[in-house]
Amino acid sequence: MKKIICLFAMCLALFSPTGQAQTVVVEPIRWVTAEFPPFIWLQKDVPQGYAYELIAAMSSQMGRQPDLTFYPWSRVIKMGREGKSYGLFPLARTPERETSFKWLVPLSKVNYTFFGHRTGKINIEKANVDQLRSMRIGIMRGSLLEKNLQAKNFRHIVYEKNYQDLLKMLSLGGIDAIYAGYPMLTSAIEEYGFRLDDFHTGASLGSADLYLASSLGVHEKEEKAWKAAYEILQKDGTVMKLKNKYFAWD
Repeated sequence: MKKIICLFAMCLALFSPTGQAQTVVVEPIRWVTAEFPPFIWLQKDVPQGYAYELIAAMSSQMGRQPDLTFYPWSRVIKMGREGKSYGLFPLARTPERETSFKWLVPLSKVNYTFFGHRTGKINIEKANVDQLRSMRIGIMRGSLLEKNLQAKNFRHIVYEKNYQDLLKMLSLGGIDAIYAGYPMLTSAIEEYGFRLDDFHTGASLGSADLYLASSLGVHEKEEKAWKAAYEILQKDGTVMKLKNKYFAWD
């Protein structure tokens, strides 16, 4: 009788809330982002871009459908920092952010550049950083580029929620220049129906490595699953094909 009681007690311990044999629930990553051509944007409400196709291919390797939602970039950053199971991209990896996110997959290196309009009051191609400091510079709200400008004593910073609004502001003379990642703004000019010839590039200020990143709360098993899927796509040539498709500028 005592043996039966002991066996019953062991079973309770194994399957009780505090038992070691509990099933660990691994919550899948929910991806959140804003529009950042050529990495991700919406065309007739359909996601496009290098990072989107990469996530879709990785999801397929894992037997899933990509779970993706668009938000303003400032909200994306907040969700990634404070949430438990969010993935976000394209996120610049910086010393300040290093311990605030998990860095899953590298996307690309990007240079940050000043863009001007041909009708603007400054010749962006000849202006140096000192000359640009007194101008009205537009950036995307929530971007780390604010710190780059502040470090160089820029004071007239204008914030917009997306590249489309920044390009409209520049075209109408509401700002003197846009400070953004070169591939993102170059792609945005074409994707949003502006003329590439109307815009010129000037000085560059800083660079960063962009990543698919996630909240710190993402389970280790989930993290490893995405990294493993990426490695498979690297080996079979999918990653290189996608880079060649979207990164003609690289």
